[in-house]
Amino acid sequence: MKVIALFRVSTDKQADSGLGLTAQKRAVEALCARQGFELVSSHTEAGVSGRTALTARTGLLAAVADVSLHNAGALVVASLDRCSRDPLTLMTIEKALAGKNARLISAKGEGTESDDPSQVLLRRILAAVAENEAAMVSARTSAAMKAKASRGEFVGRPPFGFSVVDGELAPNDDFELVVKVLKLRAKKVSFREIAEMMNAFAPDRSWSIVKAQRIVKRWKNVRSLRRRFPVRLSD
Repeated sequence: MKVIALFRVSTDKQADSGLGLTAQKRAVEALCARQGFELVSSHTEAGVSGRTALTARTGLLAAVADVSLHNAGALVVASLDRCSRDPLTLMTIEKALAGKNARLISAKGEGTESDDPSQVLLRRILAAVAENEAAMVSARTSAAMKAKASRGEFVGRPPFGFSVVDGELAPNDDFELVVKVLKLRAKKVSFREIAEMMNAFAPDRSWSIVKAQRIVKRWKNVRSLRRRFPVRLSD
């Protein structure tokens, strides 16, 4: 049976390290080897939350479209929460795949072996657990951020090229890459070309159009960054 794979990590740090994606790919490859599945296409979503709305899940939607394109029998994920942490989204994807005579399969099993009522119940329970875990993580994160803000510390995820040192933003070894992206954009280089050039210059950082856009957008929108870390964009 032909299958399509979907991989997802929720943070840029996980995407850049490759650890989360590597583990997912190994799990899916092992499943395909055991079951004799033919993996014909794969899609990766880096820095995408499992609670993101389905309309913004371009990788997931492309993977579902590929099921039809390749006449595949399943969309395979390392675990159901890699597809989504939203039960409604999971059910929507299951229904969309069923309309293509295909299924959603988890390398962990998780009730995806069949549509037996007991298996369906297991899927629904695990989806609810994943949703609750996401909500609990969000609540803990919010509380921690409020505590840091009350102490006057930097709150939030540091932008690419920066680390948080003693509660303050500080440029790290990737800051020179940020400067390079900003200078290229100042010269009116397209984001697609920037991504291609940066992949050649620093291939270990998993460059994409979205990543280049995010760097430029954050630099433009966060005035404190430009003020504290001035960058001369013209050579």
